[in-house]
Amino acid sequence: MITIIPKQMEIRKAAAEKYNSYGSEWEKAYFDTYSGGYNVYHKDHHFSTIGGKYEKEVGKLLAQEGKQVEFLTEKGQNTKHPDIKFDNQTWDIKSIIAYTSGSIMDSIWNGKKANNVIFYFTNGINMGIIEKGYRRAYGRFSKFGKLDMIPTLYYLDENGRLIKYK
Repeated sequence: MITIIPKQMEIRKAAAEKYNSYGSEWEKAYFDTYSGGYNVYHKDHHFSTIGGKYEKEVGKLLAQEGKQVEFLTEKGQNTKHPDIKFDNQTWDIKSIIAYTSGSIMDSIWNGKKANNVIFYFTNGINMGIIEKGYRRAYGRFSKFGKLDMIPTLYYLDENGRLIKYK
């Protein structure tokens, strides 16, 4: 039997109030009653046909871990935007279906619009390929004098937990 202490109840109540306070420009998509985590989608966030289902899955996994996830607007001409925001940081989600060190490098490079990149692997995790891709990305950022723009890398493990890579 799980015992809920008063502090946990306060946290959940505050999370529910915040979730319910989002206005009409947001879609309230998911609230986890156990953790107090949630997902809200800005009406101007566009989920792609393939990657969108993975973004939503990542959002739900994060919410189940207690994260309060906002899927951000993607409105704006010729401007790349981060996918989500939580813990006062911006995040870009990269679903990795079939990958090489080159695709990992490109994902890191394209994720520079956010503070952090989350890799979501659909077919297992190969840490060797990730390391090679990271080194290649580091070289690219260095070559262009943009080391200050390299995002912090995270991935979701097989249990859906957010793990910091580097």
